[in-house]
Amino acid sequence: MGILTGGLPVLDNVQDAEAAPKRCTDMYGTPNRAPRLGSLPGFRAPGKYQWRTRGDTKRTYTYDNPRKALSGLEIPESGAAKRAFDQVKPNPDLYDNATPEHAWAYWKQNQRKPVKDRYPGSFNEYVNTLYVNGEGNSRRGVAYERENAQYFKLGGRDWYCQYSLREELPEIWAEIVEEITQEMIAEHGEQKGREEAKKVLKEDRRFDAYRNSRGQKIIYEFKSGREISRNQVLIDRAMAKRGYRVVYVFGREPTQPTQRLLRQYGMNWYQHRAVESGRFTPGVHTREDSAFNGPRNNCPAVQLNSVKVAAQAQPCRGRSSRGAANDMARGSGRSKEEAQRRAQARAKAPGAINRVRGPGGIDFSTMELRYITEPVKGKGMDYGFKAKLNEDEDNNPSWGGGEKIDLSSDAMFTWLALHPNRFWVNLNPDQPDQVTDDKLAKTDAGRVLLEADLQMKHDLAKIMVPDNPVGNRLWDSFRHVNGAPCWDTFRYFIEPYPAKVREEDGRLYILDAPMDVMAEKLKTSDSGKCEQPKEVQDHNFRKIQEIAILELEKTVNTAPAYADLRSVYTSRIAAEWIKQKDVKRPGDFHLIIGSDDATAWPSRTKWDRNKIYADYLKSYKEYDFHFKRKYEQDGAVLEFEFATGGVDFSKQPKPDNISKTEFQADHPDLPDTARQSSKSVVQYDGDPGTGYLGGNNYGATDGKDDEPRPTPTPTDAPAPAPTTSTPGGTEPSHDPQESDGDIADTGSDLPVGLITGIAAAVIAAGAALVWWIRRRKAAEG
Repeated sequence: MGILTGGLPVLDNVQDAEAAPKRCTDMYGTPNRAPRLGSLPGFRAPGKYQWRTRGDTKRTYTYDNPRKALSGLEIPESGAAKRAFDQVKPNPDLYDNATPEHAWAYWKQNQRKPVKDRYPGSFNEYVNTLYVNGEGNSRRGVAYERENAQYFKLGGRDWYCQYSLREELPEIWAEIVEEITQEMIAEHGEQKGREEAKKVLKEDRRFDAYRNSRGQKIIYEFKSGREISRNQVLIDRAMAKRGYRVVYVFGREPTQPTQRLLRQYGMNWYQHRAVESGRFTPGVHTREDSAFNGPRNNCPAVQLNSVKVAAQAQPCRGRSSRGAANDMARGSGRSKEEAQRRAQARAKAPGAINRVRGPGGIDFSTMELRYITEPVKGKGMDYGFKAKLNEDEDNNPSWGGGEKIDLSSDAMFTWLALHPNRFWVNLNPDQPDQVTDDKLAKTDAGRVLLEADLQMKHDLAKIMVPDNPVGNRLWDSFRHVNGAPCWDTFRYFIEPYPAKVREEDGRLYILDAPMDVMAEKLKTSDSGKCEQPKEVQDHNFRKIQEIAILELEKTVNTAPAYADLRSVYTSRIAAEWIKQKDVKRPGDFHLIIGSDDATAWPSRTKWDRNKIYADYLKSYKEYDFHFKRKYEQDGAVLEFEFATGGVDFSKQPKPDNISKTEFQADHPDLPDTARQSSKSVVQYDGDPGTGYLGGNNYGATDGKDDEPRPTPTPTDAPAPAPTTSTPGGTEPSHDPQESDGDIADTGSDLPVGLITGIAAAVIAAGAALVWWIRRRKAAEG
């Protein structure tokens, strides 16, 4: 159609809004008989699946989205392409859909609008936010109608699809027009009321599915997205008053405003979460993504440890990573302002009522790698992230997804490439030359570990200050004899708590990856002297472990400040599993594994380990917090001044095995959720408020169902654990042999040797050197 509304592109070739209704059997090929009422939404018996279709996320419905092939299109700066762009006229009708000229024409048309109506972002942002998305919305909506009609078998002589209320039921339409007009007049007054009524009634009401026979008066509205128009609801309420059962079927859980609207008007809703998949043929203008795809940027081949390694055996073009995770991450924007601009445009794009969750609907700060498949040559590797869902994506969209997916990908390759004896960080006032390994210091993984170490020191100091409930409880629990309470200097460190994973059919599910904060006594050159009896010191140290350290552990596992640490940790788990599988069957990353060369994944964030160490040393010497408390000593009440500060170390983990029975009982929907996540964001019922988004590093996700993956051969014994290294050549404080490295069961429930040497790689450790300084003041009383 090639028209423009409000400065936004309108989809070409949308479904003809004036087409006469047809029997659903003729339109969608449904059975030539009516379905049982008990099988339909709105008629199901009370229970878990009264409001939701069982197993719906296993289903995929496809639609053509050819404009997506232009996701990497830009305005050319020179040469023949620039001359072609200059010749394009601002009239999309002159060009074929999904061609560069077509997209450029829309852009030029948009940019001729008054400044206030132009898209304010870049051309490529416009292409992905409006041009591609507008086409997807409309075609997705039509495809979702087909999916529901076919799944619920809306067939026979009495089920109609795209049924026009105005054309087919003119008398009822006239009655509803009068009812709504009078209702608006009563609410707004004569003039404004009629204006509001015209807005509600300006378009015909077409029902996606309709039946009125044999006492069955049913109307269905199918929405692939999460919203519905208030105008439709007002008309449908009038139909409900006439005895129709009106049911809305959403492809995703409706937004909170939509749910409130439906409750306000007493309307019923249902979810059928079949997963959409837009099909397109990648081309020279398709955005390429190097995430999880071998050496950065995929092409050309790079030198790793004296071996020239190409990311793929075939030419790189078309071999880049693709999937929902890549689309969401790259479309999220790099700033709050950019994310808001994109979100506002998506909300106004053509067919926005059918839009699914956009990039801003993912809380990227919580995104963690939780699913991978074995990187088998020729098939690539699937991957899936788990993240919290953001329910306010229009007003407060999330951003920074590109940085998050890059961090997870780079960290995984860093763990694959470097030797485990490089996986440590160390903030110790006595070891300024042993802050972290030289090669790890050139990566973002090393930065994350060291920054987390310093952050943890600050957090424990804050927790122990008696100006918060935990700190007060801690100090009230301390014992002391003739003077202030004290204890031996101690160090504290993070180590992986037994991780829960499941491996089966060449797939790894990382179910839970908590981190444990430990504390143990330590001596340094600056250790203060505690003169309290040993039993008092021991009691006080136990209280620090039971109260302060436990609170710090909660912080490490939940606080936003440690989100990157949690992200690189799950990438570490994935990397160790890949290594273990590669021993038996070399895969795409075989030449990278153990190369001890991570130069292909240098830090994307400029950082300096010496600067972090200097910040640590300043805090260590000058203390984070000062506070004073009074205690009796030698018959006088003295005021003691206390100060707090911190350091680092680590330990090897002992993961927990998950049996097949337990996995199926506790996570029945996870395999389908993870598998489908490459196509679209899939809400995960196993953890409310979260979803999975994934991809494939060969780009084998768009419109294609997964092929069966090879079932791994059960491993009879764990792989040998590499030696854990500690900075400065010192002996590890924990025996690496205490952990056998097992992490999961295979499909045959045999343990698989896995995360050996993981602790030093992932876990920042620290020693909180908490000592006391007393200053005698005049005795009171």
